[in-house]
Amino acid sequence: MKPADQFRLLELSERYADERLGAEEISALETELRNDAEARAFFAKALHQRAELCFDDSFHSQTVAEVKPAARPAWWRHALTAAAAACITFAIVWLPGRRDGTVATLIRSQQCQWAGSSLPTVEGARLKPGMLDLIEGLAVLRFDSGAELVLEAPATVEVLDAMNCKLRRGTLVAEVPPQAKGFSIDTKDAKVIDWGTKFGLSAGEDGKYMVQVLEGLVEVNDKTGAASKKLEKGERVDSGWFRGLLNPASGTDPEPNRWQPTTVMDSGDGWQAITTAFGHGKDSYIQSTDKPTEDFGKHPFFRVKRSIESKPELNRKGYIAFDLSKFSGRQIEDAELVLTIEPSELGFASFVPDSTFAVYGVLDESEDAWEENGLSWQLAPAHDPAQAEYYQPVAGKVKRLGQFEIAQGVNRGTRKLRSKDLVDFLSADTNQIATLIICRETNETAASGLVHAFATKENDTRSAPMLRVKLR
Repeated sequence: MKPADQFRLLELSERYADERLGAEEISALETELRNDAEARAFFAKALHQRAELCFDDSFHSQTVAEVKPAARPAWWRHALTAAAAACITFAIVWLPGRRDGTVATLIRSQQCQWAGSSLPTVEGARLKPGMLDLIEGLAVLRFDSGAELVLEAPATVEVLDAMNCKLRRGTLVAEVPPQAKGFSIDTKDAKVIDWGTKFGLSAGEDGKYMVQVLEGLVEVNDKTGAASKKLEKGERVDSGWFRGLLNPASGTDPEPNRWQPTTVMDSGDGWQAITTAFGHGKDSYIQSTDKPTEDFGKHPFFRVKRSIESKPELNRKGYIAFDLSKFSGRQIEDAELVLTIEPSELGFASFVPDSTFAVYGVLDESEDAWEENGLSWQLAPAHDPAQAEYYQPVAGKVKRLGQFEIAQGVNRGTRKLRSKDLVDFLSADTNQIATLIICRETNETAASGLVHAFATKENDTRSAPMLRVKLR
């Protein structure tokens, strides 16, 4: 705490004890002390010292008969009473955790949906030890020690006390101030101890975990027998979590695959719908890397990301194509693109604000011949790997069809794009294949930001990209 802040709080403690603070000043002071553990500690110490100064130790050595009330000035009694009252008020108002068993506060709830939580989930709620199960959105917990956790859905965390919690599954970002050094987070197979820093942690119910240090120093104690590690800024340890995300398996669920329509569906009122599973439809994505390209076309999702300049190898664009052969010779009156958001645990949602996604149509029909297993950053329609606007397609080779938004923390649901530009683009098609490119225009605020994902035709549980058209 800066000397100026200490002096200000010292002056406030004197005026508070003397009952010389106005209502607005008291309200502002209460807010500051609730939100700042260091300020609370300093304020309590100042009140305690005042009480000691007002209280003469020689008072204890006197018998009742020897006490002469008139020997003490009147201010002494008032000061002692005020200081004692101030200490009592401080204990009641600013240390509620010691009074009712609460150890943390839910200070922010953004786009949140909860399930199976044993604790209150209203923003501003005080939390006792217990379970929080976040299925959508972002939630911020501030522990009484000063440590803050940003939970990114889906995530389940168990609040233990002011210095400890357990991440049962999911992802969080922790920021630990100096006064909370030693704050620890348990997972099934690891214990992460923070030494006044900022880090990201992901963990699965199978025990796999990943720790990435954003600032400062973190100690990771593996419970399976591996040696403990101390990680500094930019370093991370991965027990298999990240590798699993990079190599997703489709069709490993013992349940039958979700049915993906391979025919044109009649939606009523003149509307018909197709997905990328119909005919020569396809879906995939590209990533800005010089490494050998994976067959992203087999993934159950396509990924989209705009990465900061310091991480140019992490940009991604989605590619989808629809087979329009069943609409040949018909006039398209209206059209709508429907994409299904796939929960993504690659990157941290905390570092990506509300995001805008742009959809482009590829104008050169000769580029519609791309194949899912051959698409790459070096070879993709309407794409130049050397252009400065790396997250966008080549301007002269595409038509912008519209945009949609995804709020920070949202990891499920559908997004729709309906526009005249989409109708005009589809109506101008002559080869019965329409290729669309999906790009994220919003940048991440720090490295390791969330990679958004959308279901493809290979997905077992969610709908493939869909195109709905209304025919005359």
